[in-house]
Amino acid sequence: MFHKLINQLENCQLKFSSDEKGVFEGYASVFDSVDKVGDTIAKGAFLESIESRRTIKMFVNHAQHDVPVGDWVQMVEDNIGLKATGRIDLEHKDGPTVYSALKRGAMDGLSIGFTMNESDFDKKGEGRLIKNLNLMETSIVSFPCEGQARISAVKADLMGFTTLQDYEHYLREVGGFSKSVAVALVSQIVKVVRSDSELQVQQNAEEVGTKVSELLINLRKTLRK
Repeated sequence: MFHKLINQLENCQLKFSSDEKGVFEGYASVFDSVDKVGDTIAKGAFLESIESRRTIKMFVNHAQHDVPVGDWVQMVEDNIGLKATGRIDLEHKDGPTVYSALKRGAMDGLSIGFTMNESDFDKKGEGRLIKNLNLMETSIVSFPCEGQARISAVKADLMGFTTLQDYEHYLREVGGFSKSVAVALVSQIVKVVRSDSELQVQQNAEEVGTKVSELLINLRKTLRK
C-alpha cells in the first residue's frame, strides 16, 4: 500500500543555493513528529532506502504519471530527520514554473510517498511508530494533505544582499508589501538584531536574512488563519 506523509511547516527549513540555480535543500521529514493521524517516523527509518542507492523521484503533487520535475541528488539522515538536496530541472517544461513558485512561496509543502510492511511499524495509540519504510518519492506540493505541512522558509538569494534597500525590495517584490510597510519591517528587523547603523547590518547579512525569512513566513501563516 502506498502511503503519504507530510512534513510540518516549521520543520522543513528549506534553503536555496546561492551558487547554483535550481538547487535547494531542506528536511523532507523529521523524526518524532506526530502527524494529524498519529503517525511518527523513528530515526533510522530511511536508512535502508538511502543505502540502496536507488533513485528517489521528485514529483509535483504526487503526480507519479508525470516526468519527474527534478532530481534528489542527496538524502541523508541526521539527528533531525531526512535532509534532502534537490535540483529542479530548468529544462523540464514545468521546471522554471515550479522553481519560481518555490521562491515566491506559492508552492511551499513537501510530502514523502512510501510503502512498508506490517513488520515495519508498531501501533502507537491511534497511529503508528514507523521504524522502516521504502521511500519511493518526495513531492513538492501546493496544498499539503489536510493543511499540515508547509516549507518554513524560502531564503532565495537573501544571503547575497548587502544593503537595507535590497531587503526592502525583496519584501515588496516577493512579500507583496507596500514600500512604506517594507521600510517599517526592515527597520524593526534592524532593531531585533541590535544593529545601529547600515554598516553593521551589512556585516550581519546572514542574520538579517534569516530574520526577514522568519518574518515573512510568520506573516503568511497569520494571513492563512
